[in-house]
Amino acid sequence: MRNAVLTALAMTAFLGLGGCAWFGGGSDDAATSPADTDAVAANDAAPDEAQKACGADRLKALTGARLDQNVRQHIVDQSQARQFRVLAPDTMHTMDYHEDRLNIRVNEQGVIQSFGCG
Repeated sequence: MRNAVLTALAMTAFLGLGGCAWFGGGSDDAATSPADTDAVAANDAAPDEAQKACGADRLKALTGARLDQNVRQHIVDQSQARQFRVLAPDTMHTMDYHEDRLNIRVNEQGVIQSFGCG
């Protein structure tokens, strides 16, 4: 009976660790997904072309302005981006890339520092 319990525990541990290596281990030479390739290609595109996708190229005049409701509406009207997000210092944000999403970077006082797509 004791041998059966030890055998069962050993098999459970072996299969459990084997499953971790199989599903989570990965390798350095794993193939990249098409989404990863698209993001890299978009990041390697000419900076001016990349800024056009979300309308960031049309907003340079607003750099240095305080982000209030009127400025937000102006940004939405001018950029015609499908979505936007405000990125302040020390705030968490996702790292996924959407070429048609406008990123508005502001400082601690809410002053616009830059615009970009992603």
